[in-house]
Amino acid sequence: MFRKFSNHLTMKPINMLKLGRLVKNQSSSSSLDDVVVEIDVSRGGAGAGETDDEHSLRLSMVLSLCSQELVTTLGNQHSALELAFEDLDVDNNGRVDRHEFEALFATAMQHNNLKNMNNDVIIPAAVDALMEDAGVPQGVDYVTKEQFLGMFERNPELMCCFEDEQTLIKRRGSVQEYTFDRKQPFNVLDPEEEQDNHQVWSKTTRWKNSRTRWIWTGLWILANIFAFTYKGIKYARRDEAMDVFGNCIIVARGSAQCLNLNCSLILLPVCRHFLTWLRATRLRFVIPFDSSLEYHIYIGMAIAVFTTTHVAAHICDFHQFAHAEESDIFALFGDKLGDKIPESKGGRWELLLSTRAGVTGIIMVVCILIAYPFTLKRREKFNSFWYTHHLLLIMILALCIHGTANLLDPCQSVYWVIFPLTLYFWRRLQRETPSCSQIQVLAADVLEDDIVRLKLSKPHSWDHVVKAGMYGNINIPEVSLLEWHPFTMTSAPFEDYIEFHFRKVGDWTSEAFQLVNNCATAKIQESDDEEKGKLKEESNEMSVRTVHPDTVRSLTVKLEGPIGASSQGFSDHPIVVLVGAGIGVTPMISVLKQLVFAPGRMKRTFFYWTTRDPANLKLFEQLVKKIYDSDPNNAIRLRHFLTSMKQDDRDLGSVLFHHATRSKHQRTNFDIVMGNHVRHQVEIGRPDWKKELTSIKMESKDLGYNDCGIFLCGPQKMADAIDDVSFDLSKADPNFHFFFTKETNYF
Repeated sequence: MFRKFSNHLTMKPINMLKLGRLVKNQSSSSSLDDVVVEIDVSRGGAGAGETDDEHSLRLSMVLSLCSQELVTTLGNQHSALELAFEDLDVDNNGRVDRHEFEALFATAMQHNNLKNMNNDVIIPAAVDALMEDAGVPQGVDYVTKEQFLGMFERNPELMCCFEDEQTLIKRRGSVQEYTFDRKQPFNVLDPEEEQDNHQVWSKTTRWKNSRTRWIWTGLWILANIFAFTYKGIKYARRDEAMDVFGNCIIVARGSAQCLNLNCSLILLPVCRHFLTWLRATRLRFVIPFDSSLEYHIYIGMAIAVFTTTHVAAHICDFHQFAHAEESDIFALFGDKLGDKIPESKGGRWELLLSTRAGVTGIIMVVCILIAYPFTLKRREKFNSFWYTHHLLLIMILALCIHGTANLLDPCQSVYWVIFPLTLYFWRRLQRETPSCSQIQVLAADVLEDDIVRLKLSKPHSWDHVVKAGMYGNINIPEVSLLEWHPFTMTSAPFEDYIEFHFRKVGDWTSEAFQLVNNCATAKIQESDDEEKGKLKEESNEMSVRTVHPDTVRSLTVKLEGPIGASSQGFSDHPIVVLVGAGIGVTPMISVLKQLVFAPGRMKRTFFYWTTRDPANLKLFEQLVKKIYDSDPNNAIRLRHFLTSMKQDDRDLGSVLFHHATRSKHQRTNFDIVMGNHVRHQVEIGRPDWKKELTSIKMESKDLGYNDCGIFLCGPQKMADAIDDVSFDLSKADPNFHFFFTKETNYF
């Protein structure tokens, strides 16, 4: 085994292979002293003259990863603890002083990616907590050997840093099982009964999760089958059409009818305001509004399939038309194609392609050929996708003209698409009106981690329609005149302003960030000395660069909304789980504010926020304090996870640091990392969703509820993990069900 570690004093890499060989060579040693003496001999003698590397090698025996082989060689874990104490006692005064623990914790924080935190405050607080847990009297700045060993005896889980990997895995499993709120498994059926009912429960769970989506998908498929069949049978019975075009006309007309149907449906999922209005009614329980973007994609794929089928069938029709008898052509078309039909095959092809239907058909095919390939590169080339996607509006307009010549049937297409087309263009035109453009910017800030905060005046039209969890489309003309981008709100309906937070991740957000950042920086440079000092002091304290009010008034921001989103479904569940990843926490913050202000039917809310940057935890610190102060019944449970942190359970410094923070929080509800009193503690790594949801399920059943709503705004990988766990737990217990919803990434 070869691994590198950092010594708590020298920060030098440790070659564990060298240490392992040294211990292996001493496997026949009869005592601990023999091993230590041999280490001293191998480094050329111990004492004040030893080099940093030699000292690191000695300390690595207890401060770095220790395998079970090493513990066995030393004799037992008690001997390892004694050696750990001796090596922590760098001053050789028979005790571990405060500065020695501080050096150890400084290295531990670097290992855990916490080096950018306020270490001058966190490290002394962690040392105080550790000494308090060890039983050190007040006013004493050191830990004796008896106190050190006693702390490990009272907390046997700390011994994990002296175990091998296999033992560590077993201990982790047993600890997780022990820390569940319930010791009994949630599935109390006999194995045979569980096996018999497995398939039944699985189908029932899938039906509960997806029944509305399956029903509407089935209706859509049946509608396409009916449209194709109805039109195909109609033309199969028209002898004059069959004489000219043959059987291909059946396929061409059937696919044309399906295109009319799907082109009328393709715009409905993007009529956001219409769907928001419907979502506010009881229809939200029977229509899968959260799957609107998914249906938009499916319908778009159907349009591509039916367009290909229609074009291929018409190529066959043209071939048949070129060989048809002139009398049959006049019997079908009359004089709609003119008084004379060309004799040549090429002339007849040209005749059909030059008609209104032929020209608009070519336009529609060209629009599809240009726009559809960019749908596959939506994330990589969003601007190209956005602009080319509008060619499909031209395609739908061409469809309205396509059948106006009434060659075979009276025009129908315009009647299919007129309603959704009117809904769509009405809102697109409305957002260019002064009601959208005259939005006052109240404040603009640049926060840590390249996050922009915009605080806008609340339009009067939003007063009675905005709900927690909704989002709005923002346009900043100085960045782009045409681009509107959706962002979820962090403000709540009862607040008299609209607030957004977004991170610099793409072209548009990068330019918006640069615009606000330049305004903030420019104003600081132009301020007088007193004002500049005030702004600088605020910036150092909160890591916020605020745009001066005079500059804010010059910013132009357009706003469209409010638009419904899946997160606003929280009000339909008494037990709610809110999950936000990174900046995806914004809709959940809006929901939390609303729940604190007006809980409604909510009985329990479990809020999970995962973030890679510890500084993000300061973004909504005031809200956390407000929840802590205004929720005496602990109905809202807050959990924060730092996913960038790495807790090595086999590193003594990490183990002691995290033990100190946990013990401090258990005694006083004070979180050392966040620096305030909270009911929850910042935790390390990713949540164990099976453990978390199992605990939530048992608590929900204790309260008398048999379902729970989970709402996520985060990456697809996290969504898949939560969906799988919630499905398995729901499948295992027919008396409880998790309803999982992921926030849709609208374009």
